[in-house]
Amino acid sequence: MVRIWRFVLYTELKNIDFLFIVLEKDCQKWSVNSVCRWVQSLENINKDYSDNFRQHGINGHVLLTSIDDEVLQDLGVLTVLHRKLFLKSIDELKSSLVNTNTTNVLLLSKESKKSYYDQFHGDFTPLLSIHEMADDTTLTYQNVSACQLTSPKHSHIVSRIHNWLGMLPSRYKIEKIEYVFNAARYRMFLGQLETVQNRQIQPAFQPKLNEENNHEERERVLERLDALCQQVSHTRRARIVRMWHGCRPNILSNLLSDGFATLGTLDDGWYGKAMYFTSSAKYATRYSGENGGCLIMCYIILLNPFPIISADAPLNVSPTKFRFYGRGNYKNYQCHYIPVSPTGGSDTWDYRPPSTGTDDAIYDELAMFQEAAILPQIVIHFK
Repeated sequence: MVRIWRFVLYTELKNIDFLFIVLEKDCQKWSVNSVCRWVQSLENINKDYSDNFRQHGINGHVLLTSIDDEVLQDLGVLTVLHRKLFLKSIDELKSSLVNTNTTNVLLLSKESKKSYYDQFHGDFTPLLSIHEMADDTTLTYQNVSACQLTSPKHSHIVSRIHNWLGMLPSRYKIEKIEYVFNAARYRMFLGQLETVQNRQIQPAFQPKLNEENNHEERERVLERLDALCQQVSHTRRARIVRMWHGCRPNILSNLLSDGFATLGTLDDGWYGKAMYFTSSAKYATRYSGENGGCLIMCYIILLNPFPIISADAPLNVSPTKFRFYGRGNYKNYQCHYIPVSPTGGSDTWDYRPPSTGTDDAIYDELAMFQEAAILPQIVIHFK
């Protein structure tokens, strides 16, 4: 078997000189760490973008199949020259691949791209094709195709969306419903989906709830989340859940164009410094504002959620003293899932896991720490 070895000498990385050896043939199997080391090895790019690639979970497969100019901008590579150099280096990786059975396996022709996308089927795949959107597409958001669902041909989609919305507070009147599609975000989502499928069977990502207190109650929390996952139809070996995020109109464009971020504008995060979602559109309206707010419906890939219960957020404790307040993801868990109920009257903003158990929780919250696992698809605009 022909093997091509590449030797790259790293210098001035944390003041340590060392030799990094990459087997070019296996670059499509690189881990996220291997990709980051490759990014650091690109001497003609005089800036280290490795943390950006690590944050978005870019592994070898995603690097070779999903990275283009738009995705690089999403990864924070804003310099045109740097993006061109990245794409040139990725092309060099592709051309250096050696396969004894067939050549050009990973050279992405139109046919191979179609074959790649055709393997994904389910609710998370595009509801409308580019052809179907052509007559109704608006350019409201940068790098995002948006189609207002007003035509009779959209009636079946609108009907499904109303089922997902459920009952909303009476003061929230829908002004319009948009289907949105960000091609770069979709490619990243599919790459993350494959990464999660692989990690599900890796020992490093297995949950260890038996080491936690009240692990039986935590299991009941996960059963509630699993029931939500079963409402999303697809053919992949991973859990995907449909969630809502409430936001104000002035930040909607940034969320759709640039993705979600853990800004902590309201607080540092009661259950972790993360991006928050809920399966209840009614609950999400609380965060959309009173005048002309928005809801974003997203699909989210779940790897190993950590279930949060009342013991982590006691009623007699200030939220700033909660176990996970303002912190990152717990141990090896990708996200935190929290069934909650109000602790006071109808106007309270204090929602916590009920001390009487998960079954008494009215709503829920999902604290996500990985942006690449989030795919916005529908926007509800209120009057």
